[in-house]
Amino acid sequence: MKSIKATIVLPLLLFIACAVQDNARLVELAKNDQSDRKEYNAEIEKNDAERLREVTKIIQNGKLRTSNDFFNAAIVLQHGSQPSDYKKANELARKAVEIDANNRVAQILIAQSMDRYLLSINKPQIYGTQRKEIGELEYLRDIDTTQISDEERKKLGVQTLKENLDYFNLMHHKQESNILNYIPSDSLIRVYFPEKRADLIGTFEELLSKIEYPKAALENNISGKVLVQYTITAEGNTKNIMVIEGIGYGCDEEAKRIIQEAKFKNFLNQDTERRTRIPFEIQN
Repeated sequence: MKSIKATIVLPLLLFIACAVQDNARLVELAKNDQSDRKEYNAEIEKNDAERLREVTKIIQNGKLRTSNDFFNAAIVLQHGSQPSDYKKANELARKAVEIDANNRVAQILIAQSMDRYLLSINKPQIYGTQRKEIGELEYLRDIDTTQISDEERKKLGVQTLKENLDYFNLMHHKQESNILNYIPSDSLIRVYFPEKRADLIGTFEELLSKIEYPKAALENNISGKVLVQYTITAEGNTKNIMVIEGIGYGCDEEAKRIIQEAKFKNFLNQDTERRTRIPFEIQN
């Protein structure tokens, strides 16, 4: 009997010994991320940047093992500042669910991070998780309601369009039948955010990716930034493009060409002036 007991206990001990524990540092970082938001920390942006750098290193060092590890890392990436951060958060959340299909918070984060990523590249969200506070009320950020079904929303544990509509009707004391009526109009945004004049369609990184580095600048190892002044028309195009501070060697002309290609959403519906620095950096 003793030998039989040994053969039963030994595999159990091996299983316990091999059980993978959540990364304690990631648990702490995710907890701090949420704490900053619940209590509002004046240094939240600084803290977010520091957490992002640390989590990026943890990911690069291959320290993510459990479903919760991937989720906790995604939480921090979700509060990054670049589209690539939100996209990475979505990938991490999906991996968390792949490891543990019952990780409900990770399922919700899949929807939240995808919506945030789409909005960051000036495309409408698809799940409907992102809202905007204007005055004392909340509004729904731009959404494409045709891309996914309510069944897909339910599967990830986020509100359906009907549930969203009920929420906004209750808050606004209205009885709207179309969720799109709760997307804030440009005129409403102008009232509450008068400093908001025009938004670039697409990301600045996408615009810079169109740069064709001038041959003369490459041959002479020229790098720097070109300051360009221009007018954004009511239609969102650019005109009256001129270089205020140049670096020569063809970079000034290329900077003007890039600004010529830029498209904007003009909230003022009238000509507005802007200046932008276009960086030229030689990639080794």
